[in-house]
Amino acid sequence: MRQVPATGPASARTPYGFIGDGRVSRHLRHYFSSLGIPWRLWSRRLARASGTGEMKPSQALANCNLILLAVSDDAIGPLLDRLLAEGLRDRIFVHFCGGQSFAGAWGVHPLMSFPAGLYAPEFYRGIPMFVEASAEWPDPVTRFHVLFPELPNPCFRLAKQDKAHYHALCSLAGGMTAVVWREFFAALTTRFQVPREALSAFPRRVIENIVESPDSALTGPVARGDTGTIVAHLEALEGTPLRAVYQAFIAAAGPGQS
Repeated sequence: MRQVPATGPASARTPYGFIGDGRVSRHLRHYFSSLGIPWRLWSRRLARASGTGEMKPSQALANCNLILLAVSDDAIGPLLDRLLAEGLRDRIFVHFCGGQSFAGAWGVHPLMSFPAGLYAPEFYRGIPMFVEASAEWPDPVTRFHVLFPELPNPCFRLAKQDKAHYHALCSLAGGMTAVVWREFFAALTTRFQVPREALSAFPRRVIENIVESPDSALTGPVARGDTGTIVAHLEALEGTPLRAVYQAFIAAAGPGQS
């Protein structure tokens, strides 16, 4: 039977409390453990798998002064209401939603993609943390270092009113490109019978070019304004969701590049 709640490294200091056992939670707990930072975890899945039924988070995290809400964005508000109703009004709550703010909780957004597999411990140290600034938290960078003194991560101020714009850009840059690359690999390996290993250099070089020189990384017919080729592309994508994506790409590329 699994231990309830799950715990991180033993320590005399007060542990951080995690609610939720999804990808962000798994990655951050792995990171904390690598630094010897103690933590405790409550999640519905953990409680049920351990045969304890619906153990309340207020019971599992009774000795945690700082509670990290590592749940889906839509679940943060209801979860806060539940925790307050259970009597946890004297705790500090931190959420990881990059695009919204929630009364009673402070926003910290790690600028990173978190896959199913874990990263090497040293990798996490370089992940930028974007911390929410507001009238309540005018100096969020200092607040981050006070609440997480062991974390060496670079930290950047993010005004409350700018969060949605910031996170939309993150979602497009990370999520939308993942969709396009998924379709690219699926088509090249099935329809065109290209071995997957033969395709790896292309996306790696694209990303390296973007990192090295984002202003000049765009190449191809849209960059050159090759109208005939662009029209042929749109015709080839007719009837697929990628046609609208390609049209949006043309528009986003800007004047003189379409």
